[in-house]
Amino acid sequence: MNLAKREHWLGCFSVLPAFVLLAIFMGYPIFNTFYHSFTNWDGLNADWIGLENYRDIFTDGQIWKLLRNNLIFLISIPGILFISLIVTVLLYEEVAGWKFFRSVYYLPTILSAVVVGFLMKTIFSQGGNFNVLLRSLGLESLIVDWLNVVPTAFMVLIFCFYWQTLGQGTLIFLSGMSTITTDMFEAARIDGAGWWQRLWRITIPSLVPTIFYFTITNVIFVFVGLFGLIYSVTGGGPGYETTPIDYMIYLKAFTTGEFGFASALSVVLFAIVIVISWIQLRLSDKWSE
Repeated sequence: MNLAKREHWLGCFSVLPAFVLLAIFMGYPIFNTFYHSFTNWDGLNADWIGLENYRDIFTDGQIWKLLRNNLIFLISIPGILFISLIVTVLLYEEVAGWKFFRSVYYLPTILSAVVVGFLMKTIFSQGGNFNVLLRSLGLESLIVDWLNVVPTAFMVLIFCFYWQTLGQGTLIFLSGMSTITTDMFEAARIDGAGWWQRLWRITIPSLVPTIFYFTITNVIFVFVGLFGLIYSVTGGGPGYETTPIDYMIYLKAFTTGEFGFASALSVVLFAIVIVISWIQLRLSDKWSE
């Protein structure tokens, strides 16, 4: 056996353990979920029912409410993206107290979503700190049950999402800013470019790949990563008004025992994430060109 073939087989055997682990812990569950999406499965017994679960998903009307809830979080992503950019530029330019604020902004990122959720639930509950503050300021007319009214419940959830994501976004954009030569900013200052002009004409165009990375990861997150926040803040309520698809999968599987329906809903969610990610990657390639 010559050296090239020996290196080829050595490489194959080197990745084989990782491949086997992926097949066991990821491949099998995916295949198992796909199979049981065509069954009436209670966790123990599975009866083949074909496409009935998928038909129920798209005819009972719930899927559209779930997609609406995910869409509300989706359209909030540009807001946290812009806030992260502004904070990043301020930290990059080392404004007064930048070292302290860099730590403060990142601190929520190291907390789990459940911890953040229960913290915000305590603050925004009917008798929580926020309503106590409004009452002490003489603003009783503004006091509402924040977590049991649809618009305000979403506002609290999006605030949690922003608060926990800001540190991550700032870190990502600071990494991107480190690739931009300082000569460009110095030349722009000499030419009389103001802060906003430097942001729009230098910083943002230079960070296009980083912006797409941040966007893609957060789009995927709002479809598959909201469970912790929803569970700990609103529980999907009132009713199903703040329930996204991933939380409904949990409710169907572990509350009502409809594992087959939950599996079908998981496959639908998987397809949605794949399509959206593919579209974003294609757009990213075009923007990069």
